[in-house]
Amino acid sequence: MKTLWKVSSLIMILAIVSGCSLFGGSAPAPDQTPESVVKEAMTNLSKVTSGKYELSLKGDGIGAPGATPEKISFDGLMNGLFDSQDPKKPQFTMDLEGEMTADEGEAQKIDIELRVDQSNFYVNLTQLPDFGEAAPKEMLAMFTGKWWQIAIPEGALEGLPIGQTDEENMTPEQKALKELTEKTNFFKDLAFEGSKKIDGVNCFHYVGVLDKEAMKTFVVEAGKIGGEEIPESEMGNLNSLFEALNAPIDFWIDSKNMTMKKIETEVSIKPEGQGSFDMNFSFMVSDLNKEMKVEVPEGATIFDPAMLFGGMDMAGLEEMEAVEAQ
Repeated sequence: MKTLWKVSSLIMILAIVSGCSLFGGSAPAPDQTPESVVKEAMTNLSKVTSGKYELSLKGDGIGAPGATPEKISFDGLMNGLFDSQDPKKPQFTMDLEGEMTADEGEAQKIDIELRVDQSNFYVNLTQLPDFGEAAPKEMLAMFTGKWWQIAIPEGALEGLPIGQTDEENMTPEQKALKELTEKTNFFKDLAFEGSKKIDGVNCFHYVGVLDKEAMKTFVVEAGKIGGEEIPESEMGNLNSLFEALNAPIDFWIDSKNMTMKKIETEVSIKPEGQGSFDMNFSFMVSDLNKEMKVEVPEGATIFDPAMLFGGMDMAGLEEMEAVEAQ
């Protein structure tokens, strides 16, 4: 089950990093092959330094026989802006709303707002899950419903994957991963489906599927680059997972600047005897390479780490330790 979640997460990350209106457009098909068009659109998206994004996830996972919990369902929406035009001072926002349910338990809801400007990190924990009241209510009440401010140490944000990173600022590992990504063709069976307006933008519509062999090779090689080589004993499970993977994908490409506008996919992984994972994923960008500005919340409270234990009695601390030990 652990390997299943790891591979599923890698697929989501790939989509993010590669990472509406339904009135039809009239743009003719590009002269290039579908493979060339999608590759160009992905490459152009990777060069974007600022913009807005919207990402939605919805799905469920079923564990292998005897696993606890047996089933997990999730539904989430995340949107915000990013700006790395100054790679030493990237800016980023994220509004996250979602919920997760384990088996027949009560839905655990989350609502978080994040703001990162050039010197501070701001967070508003509007709603947090209590994991069946395992987390002390007194502690959650201390932090929810208000903006918190945390100073960012100088240089702490450099190298974070927020938008485009100049190659001269990349680590050797980042350069190697960039080269691996650029030479890998992640998709196959690509075909032009026509044109359509998405979010007011005339787009080319292409369909295809994830190339399982290419993706598997990428996962293995990326692990080596990151110093987490997949052991030989796990390769059998990895092969089984990719054999059971199905991921048809829709691409919408801005017909004017040939940059990826939107990606949608339905990922399904059903390895025999190992549970299953199904997810609908959608990722869309807008206002690319335009000036972005993070709105700093007024009246934010400066966060003091000592507050993590303030107002909690020893019983509360012992309860937290007991939960962590499980």
